[in-house]
Amino acid sequence: MVEPKILTLGITGGIGSGKSYVASLLSERGIPVYDTDSRAKALYDEDSTLRQELIQLFGSQLYGTADGRLDRQALAKIIFGDREALAKVNALVHPAVRRDFLHWREGLLTEDMRLCALESALLLDAGLEAYADYSIAVVASDTLRLERAMQRDGVPQEAIRSRMAHQLPQQEMIRRCDYTIYNEPPHDLEEQIDDILTEIARDYIHLHQDKSE
Repeated sequence: MVEPKILTLGITGGIGSGKSYVASLLSERGIPVYDTDSRAKALYDEDSTLRQELIQLFGSQLYGTADGRLDRQALAKIIFGDREALAKVNALVHPAVRRDFLHWREGLLTEDMRLCALESALLLDAGLEAYADYSIAVVASDTLRLERAMQRDGVPQEAIRSRMAHQLPQQEMIRRCDYTIYNEPPHDLEEQIDDILTEIARDYIHLHQDKSE
């Protein structure tokens, strides 16, 4: 008997690539999506282990707000311009995200789901790649990415370029991922998504047929 398994699609991309939009299109197709960005923000307050680790690192004043939640401004001041402090925070947050994701995915198995997605800009950097059966890089030209990010965030071009410079180059993402989605004209975004899902479904069926024979 073949053990039940849920396939995981890893979705990544640089700023302005549109990976979140691709994730929303997967969600519309009935595929549950784990958004690491939103969950990481929530885990500062929800994950008791992470909370205690941060307090041990920076002191109880980090949670000295009226409601006992994280003082995000205080944390921002600590890590702003301090790469060592930022690295320490990431070393605590990334494992918390991984724990949370695994718990979320286990819940999907009890609902008899067979496919889910993991959206993360840091998929290839934060140890999350190991949890994906297939990885997808969402890419677009730097010009278009700049336009999208500036319009979305309302910040100057220089700020966006600085963030882009600190992210993994798109060519490296393409090289390391199983699939690439080009999120700009003349490429048809929905057609690319459906082609990838069709190919993955075919592989999944063949895999289970081989194991059952």
